[in-house]
Amino acid sequence: MRARLLAISAGIGLALAATEAMAHPKLTSSAPPSDGIERAAPTTKEICLNFSEGVIAKFSGLELRDESGKSIATGTPAVDLKDKKQLVVPLDAPLPAGKYRVIWHAVSEDTHRVKGEYTFTIGN
Repeated sequence: MRARLLAISAGIGLALAATEAMAHPKLTSSAPPSDGIERAAPTTKEICLNFSEGVIAKFSGLELRDESGKSIATGTPAVDLKDKKQLVVPLDAPLPAGKYRVIWHAVSEDTHRVKGEYTFTIGN
């Protein structure tokens, strides 16, 4: 009986460890914030995406669109040197007032690929 309980416990432990190892990165926060209103448009010079795991900038990035669906130019994505969980995408110019859609994709350091999207608004 004791050997059986030990075997079951070991199996559960292995299952939990496998689940942790197979986790995908999740977007934990962003700036400008998801569904938020950024009041200071001239200071919005980049989009920062924060993930639950480190990401590889070379394989990660985003597309930024205005409310009419037009693509807005962005710079080359980079990982913050102090925090590999943060992807920073510079903007070519400050954003005018309006609603924007961010369509992002990321590859974590353990090569898991994820994607998603969110909106934010630049107010006056």
